[in-house]
Amino acid sequence: MRCSGIGRATILALAGGLLGTGPARAEVRSGQLLRAGSGLAGGQADVGVSVRADGLHAARAATWVSAPLDAGAAFSAIGPHWRGAPGVGLELAVSPDGLRWGGWIAVPREGTVEETREDGEPNPWAGESVGALVFVSPGSRWVRCRLRLPATAQGEAALTSIAFQLIDPGASSEAGPAGTASLAAGSPHRAVAPPPELPDPAARALRPKVWNRAAWGARPPAYGYTYTRAGHVGIHHTASVEDFEARTWEQCAARMRAIQAFHMGTNGWNDIGYAWAVCPHGDVFQAREDDDDTTDVQGAHDGFNRGSTGITLFGYFHPPVNHHPTEAQLSALVDLVAWIARLREIDPLGRSSYEAFGAPVDNVYGHREVKATDCPGDHLFALKDQIRRSASERSLLLAF
Repeated sequence: MRCSGIGRATILALAGGLLGTGPARAEVRSGQLLRAGSGLAGGQADVGVSVRADGLHAARAATWVSAPLDAGAAFSAIGPHWRGAPGVGLELAVSPDGLRWGGWIAVPREGTVEETREDGEPNPWAGESVGALVFVSPGSRWVRCRLRLPATAQGEAALTSIAFQLIDPGASSEAGPAGTASLAAGSPHRAVAPPPELPDPAARALRPKVWNRAAWGARPPAYGYTYTRAGHVGIHHTASVEDFEARTWEQCAARMRAIQAFHMGTNGWNDIGYAWAVCPHGDVFQAREDDDDTTDVQGAHDGFNRGSTGITLFGYFHPPVNHHPTEAQLSALVDLVAWIARLREIDPLGRSSYEAFGAPVDNVYGHREVKATDCPGDHLFALKDQIRRSASERSLLLAF
């Protein structure tokens, strides 16, 4: 079956479009598959659901299942986003051939696409709801969705459009962890940096082991970085479905490439949102950061960002997924926070004004403390004070 209202050639062009490549060993392919308005016809619907020119209408709360959609190319990650009434619920299923289907995967809503991109240009997906990034079996080619539609007022569509960013992150380096785990010069594209806000020499501190951008196959940022100097450290979770199940370093590196593609392709960000990422095995990945310790790259991790740096842990540490961070993750997180604290002379146990937020916040804070979000999840946020104490102790040890 084909997606009504969108020709096969269009789907192929989108799904097969090359977003960009990192090293030759990891070619990332990604594209958007969209259904909108009358193009939503062809699915299965409960009584009371109708398809009109502006989308799906629901006279009462009901379920709608899309027709199977052929992406035209293999993918292993899906970034869904949609425009509709509040309360739309989403599940996804994938297939390698349109015949054999996996089970339904519940996709929590994670936020709203901002009106503009980081460069100030309009975002084509502005105002849409964004679901969690979902990792699926490599070689998946078909996708379908099941939506729970809320009842809407007469004349108001429950769903106007739904789109999937389908991502093939490519194969990781065969060398994997045998490569260089360092912040080697020249790993990301680096624009000319403005003078640091506080041009003092970086404090001496023992840098933890970090896999640089070249190692995991990052693509360059879309345009030059903006620089800041961190006085705060934000803690996040990736809130992706199945990224916590990565079994190897290569799988973690592939997930980094997929997250970067989703952040750039759907959120409209310059690069992956976080400065650092920690996989379940405790490996630390350089994300939106470069090799200059006198400045910090301004991220897109919490909506404010200037004066802060962001660390994310692979996992969804909140209902309904309910992952719990591993000991390796927590140990690596504490090491990273302690190093940043020494580098920037931050007291992990202190509280001070977060520059862009415009109010006092704990120097090491959870995302939810500055924005209406569940991030970093109940199960990680509950450990925040323990993380701060441990980072303070390790930071003091680094001074000697």
